[in-house]
Amino acid sequence: MNWYKKAKQLEYRSPGDVCWFEYHCNESPNSADAELWYRSHQKVKILKLDAKGYGKTKQERGDNGHPAVYKIQFGDGFKGGAFEDKLVDSTSEFYRPDPPKRKK
Repeated sequence: MNWYKKAKQLEYRSPGDVCWFEYHCNESPNSADAELWYRSHQKVKILKLDAKGYGKTKQERGDNGHPAVYKIQFGDGFKGGAFEDKLVDSTSEFYRPDPPKRKK
């Protein structure tokens, strides 16, 4: 079985997939991930799967506390990492408020 077919069975996203990103950790300009927070609720492109996680499904990996990690890229070119629970298919899946505008 090729990797991409197996990846779909294990609910992994593939390089080139586009989805929505929602940050929901330390929502603060002082966070080490502030650049990700400011970009919450934007579309991202999956660049690669960085870590497969532990489990056969997204739910199982989340329950195990070991989700998959992806390298992502935003429309403005910024690249970062995201756990799979931060990547959704629709804006209806958002549950955090929009982030504030970045202060200059």
